Amino acid sequence: MCGIAGLHLKDHTYRERLGAMVAGMLRGVARRGPDSAGVAIHDDVPDVPDVPDVPGVPGVPGVPGVPGQAVPGVPAAPGAGLTVFREVGDPEEFAARIGLAGRAGVRALAHTRMATESAVTAAHCHPFVAGEERLCLVHNGSFANHATIRRRLAGLGIITETDNDSEVAAHWLAARRAAGDDLTTALRRLTTTFDGFFTLAVTTADSFAVVRDPIACKPAIIAETDHWVAVVSEYQALLGLPGLADAVVFEPEPEEVYLWAS
Repeated sequence: MCGIAGLHLKDHTYRERLGAMVAGMLRGVARRGPDSAGVAIHDDVPDVPDVPDVPGVPGVPGVPGVPGQAVPGVPAAPGAGLTVFREVGDPEEFAARIGLAGRAGVRALAHTRMATESAVTAAHCHPFVAGEERLCLVHNGSFANHATIRRRLAGLGIITETDNDSEVAAHWLAARRAAGDDLTTALRRLTTTFDGFFTLAVTTADSFAVVRDPIACKPAIIAETDHWVAVVSEYQALLGLPGLADAVVFEPEPEEVYLWAS
């Protein structure tokens, strides 16, 4: 059992409050993943501010980083930036250490992990980042055939950093994107390529997407307003979001790809 939370802003109304909104969402799914936590924040402002040192957070695959430090913002696309934090330990303490509530941005993914198939280390934390476009992925569930797909990726020269099944999905999606698929097509292919249970939330420099497995085994709730769209594993994680009373709230359908672009 893990917790996912994703937030995409449709305009800049809440840009300065994005971190605070995500911090509340992370709190709402913290009990689902007490082992570790991670956050990826996309911004469309060219200059990404420096981030403080955070003990125990190594670099993320595809993102320059120094062991023992937070991962600095790096170019995700022209004029945009990506900042990623991943750490073992209590999710709420993690959020406080990185100053999540004070961070601005235009979209974000957050994850709380309860490990079932691989080690509890910072390298195994979500979000996973892959490809030149810095595609980010968080996953609740498990893939049964990830080892087979990992070997196929290795044959293409794509090497994963860990034995985590979710990391394979991130690199596979990035490879499909590099081969010419748009994100919707790549995610549709994933639902017929990967065996297992999953709710996935994926971001790029300009997109936010959600997809579930063919029987929708893992929980997911989407809420959408004129200013933002959010996905969470539990409804309580939405309760602090501004304008929730006016939001359209629904459970995403199995295998249906939901995508928003800026």
